[in-house]
Amino acid sequence: MSDQAQFYKINEEINLESGGTLSHPTVAYQTYGTLNKEKTNAILVCHALSGDAHLAFKSDGDNAKVGWWDDVVGPGKAIDTDHFFVICSNC
Repeated sequence: MSDQAQFYKINEEINLESGGTLSHPTVAYQTYGTLNKEKTNAILVCHALSGDAHLAFKSDGDNAKVGWWDDVVGPGKAIDTDHFFVICSNC
C-alpha cells in the first residue's frame, strides 16, 4: 500500500468534450495490495469529483484520516488487498 498520494503529470493538453482544455494536469493516486506477475488482479476505483485518492486505511501525516471506502477495501474485506491490486485516483 502506498500510504501517501503519488502524482503523475500528464505532459500534454487534454481536450474536453465541453470544448475546454486541461493544460498538463496532474493526477493524484494511491495504490493498495500487490500487482501480480500476470497483471490480472488490478481494480481501478473511481469516485465523485468531491472525493480524493485516499480510499482506505488511516493516512499518515498531520491531517490523518480514514479512507472513504475503508469498510470495503483491505485485507479480508470485499475488495481484498491480499488478492487484488487496487488503484484509486482523483480523476
